Amino acid sequence: MYRSEINERSPMRVFERSMHGGLGRGNVGVIAARPGVGKTPMLVQIGLDDLLRERKVLHLSHEHAVDHVRAYYDEIFHDLAMWKRLEDPERVRLDIERSRLIFSHLGHTKTAPPSLRGGATSVSRILETVTFAKDTAHFNPDVIIIDGFDLSGPGMHEAFKALHKVARDLSAEVWISVQTTEGPTAEGLLPTLEKVYPDVACVVYLEANRDSVSLRLLKDHDNQDLADFHLRLDPHSMRILDTDVRSASERPKDARRFRMHSGGTRGAEAEFGACAEKWGMQEVNYSFAGHKFRERTRRFVELTEEELRQGDFSLVYVSKRLGRVLSEIPLVRNILQTIWYQINAASQVFVIGAIQEDGHVRGGTGWGAELARLWKKPVFVFDQDRKAWFAWNGTKWELCVSPPSVNRENFAGIGTQNLTEDGKKAIFELFARSFGAPAA
Repeated sequence: MYRSEINERSPMRVFERSMHGGLGRGNVGVIAARPGVGKTPMLVQIGLDDLLRERKVLHLSHEHAVDHVRAYYDEIFHDLAMWKRLEDPERVRLDIERSRLIFSHLGHTKTAPPSLRGGATSVSRILETVTFAKDTAHFNPDVIIIDGFDLSGPGMHEAFKALHKVARDLSAEVWISVQTTEGPTAEGLLPTLEKVYPDVACVVYLEANRDSVSLRLLKDHDNQDLADFHLRLDPHSMRILDTDVRSASERPKDARRFRMHSGGTRGAEAEFGACAEKWGMQEVNYSFAGHKFRERTRRFVELTEEELRQGDFSLVYVSKRLGRVLSEIPLVRNILQTIWYQINAASQVFVIGAIQEDGHVRGGTGWGAELARLWKKPVFVFDQDRKAWFAWNGTKWELCVSPPSVNRENFAGIGTQNLTEDGKKAIFELFARSFGAPAA
């Protein structure tokens, strides 16, 4: 069972169905409710769901200390583990903790004057924390959660514009909880948020009932025809109480939630990038100064010398793993270092090339497949000579009975520069099989 399927009772399952695939990278979403209704557990439920999808979550709280927030996560995860009867919940919990950072701004918000608790000043503090996480902790979040954003401070309009910019610059989803003293109007608007609607993609309103919390979608990107669903949530865990929730296998995957990592060079990697763009997907291409064969410029990341060194391996070691001498190939070290970044960022790896008799993939592409095997990541190779997909089962390459599909939100698409028509077709069909018809 993939971890993204574990949390079937997360409200995010309904968001995927009703909110055009969810919030989406580069967007800001708001959870609004009156005091004490459950904004914090709702945000924790969102964060936990993303962590189970192997996404990195940065959680900033203006309401609780770090230990308190961590206790929320532990309690909701325990509820999930008991409900799903997980065989090894402690291992799963430790794994998701490695992808989460929690910071508390509680002292700042309680001691600052009321006029300085919200607006741009609050955002500047948030930006400091995000910058610290990226530059010092080397933590690049896919999701940023801000619990307890104060709407009473000055400059709220500018503050939301700044948060929208953060979401776009980091290609991250930003979820914010706000407290409101009045419910939605008959038209479904929250008066306290009306001025910032242009910088908010989605607004979710929580309302307390006698024994549950109901969820109402007030804004869904630019869609005027909002989904009318009635969802009851457990007030403690925010788990869905209703039974009519489709299984993961029945839900179409939204390509906009996925990110393809590659090198952007000619051949297979350029074709992976072209398909990512065609399906409206996030794309990251790692390269270095002086690389002559790169073709993709969409989300191009030119690694510095210091960054390249982080992905360094001994050429003797690499040559031994691949069974070939690499030291005489021009710029080979830089190429191997960029491949390290591509595979390190991915949770699933797709390779176009050819598997040799010794089990290694031919050419420089072989190092990407070797790293995936070394790090025990799911890896699939389309062998252009045999015109078939193969999967690594831990000991050998096995012919895929059914062609693979993309099911991890961060995946790598790499391969040979000598792309054949069969290889090109295999890449296109991989995307079509995983995400349906292309967006453009």
